[in-house]
Amino acid sequence: RRGDALRAFHTALRSAPASARNQARKEQAQGTMFKVLTSFKSSEIEQAVSSLDRNGVDLLMKYIYKGFEKPTDNSSAILLQWHEKVRVWSWLCGVLVRDLVWLRTV
Repeated sequence: RRGDALRAFHTALRSAPASARNQARKEQAQGTMFKVLTSFKSSEIEQAVSSLDRNGVDLLMKYIYKGFEKPTDNSSAILLQWHEKVRVWSWLCGVLVRDLVWLRTV
């Protein structure tokens, strides 16, 4: 199961339509990413984040912020777990500041 979630995570990030103009496609990708993020156990999040390069972490943070815009039951708690792990990594790379500026691209 652990490998399946990680593969789905990487696939969802690779297929992100960040530059697409079709809003329906973007929303579908956001929904897929949210399903993937919620499928991880808390203990698996750090490994998933650390498996990404800088661009992947940038994109993940954008999806996390998009998830905060449209909360569902318990989604904020899950997204906060992801945010915490990304935040630790991001202090080293400046991801957080860039994502606040680039939030609209996802």
